Amino acid sequence: MNLTILSSVFRRALRNISASPYLHMAATGTIAFSILIIGAFAMLYMNINDLIGSWQQNIRVVAYLTDKVPKASIEPLRQNIAGLYGVKRVRFVSKDQAMARLRSQLKHRQSLLDGLSENPLPAAFEIQLIRAWQSWGRIDPLTEQIKAFPEISDVEYGEAWLHRFSAFISFFRLAALIIGGLVFATAVFVCTNTIRLAIYAKRAELEIMRLVGATDFFISTPFYIQNLLEGLLGGLIAIGLLFASYKLFVANVQAPGVFMGPFQGRFLSLPGTGALLAAGMLMGWCGSFLSLKQFLKP
Repeated sequence: MNLTILSSVFRRALRNISASPYLHMAATGTIAFSILIIGAFAMLYMNINDLIGSWQQNIRVVAYLTDKVPKASIEPLRQNIAGLYGVKRVRFVSKDQAMARLRSQLKHRQSLLDGLSENPLPAAFEIQLIRAWQSWGRIDPLTEQIKAFPEISDVEYGEAWLHRFSAFISFFRLAALIIGGLVFATAVFVCTNTIRLAIYAKRAELEIMRLVGATDFFISTPFYIQNLLEGLLGGLIAIGLLFASYKLFVANVQAPGVFMGPFQGRFLSLPGTGALLAAGMLMGWCGSFLSLKQFLKP
């Protein structure tokens, strides 16, 4: 396609848009809203994954000892646990140390512990895992090995809490796919009807073009271009709104070191932003394809 034909095609596309601006504004707005929803789900899913990943890196397995473990057996037991594959470091916490830590955490409510006749807290091993083993699929087998020691009464690492989050992530992923598919289909439907209305308004002109020998490619290209432009513009609007919302969130909620500890949310990556723009243009292209496919039947 030479520059003259390309220029003519773009002029026709812009003329189609200017002929019914409100109709094309509605299509652009629908695409922008759809990309905004998809982008919001993508950002939320990405940051939830990052948050859970940061929590996983700080997982501490706590193995509680029975009350009958002699002091001479504690160090050999610690070494045996430290020798398990996946264990990085093992620290022994005595009953007295556990009580001192609890008193420190209670601060002004330490009087609640004054009535205790004896220390009810068990001695324990705090076990830090190597990075590769800080995942739910590998923690369970390791904790079973630790529980097998007769001196260990129980092992905790927030099992129920972690598995609930795993189930939530799976549900969220499925919901995001379903909702994303629905909003994509809605945007394509609106774009399809926008092109159909534009074709209906210009049906006489298009029929004359076909009679004088215009090819389907020459007739359909301006419609493809105008919907691709609408998809691109809708994607840019959605990304701008997402970025503004992200900056507002960071400025008002996510103060450093306050919101969710050291975790800091992040905006979409450059490939992710490009994927949203591509999704917007794909919505426009699909709308053009479905409407023109029916009109250009031989």
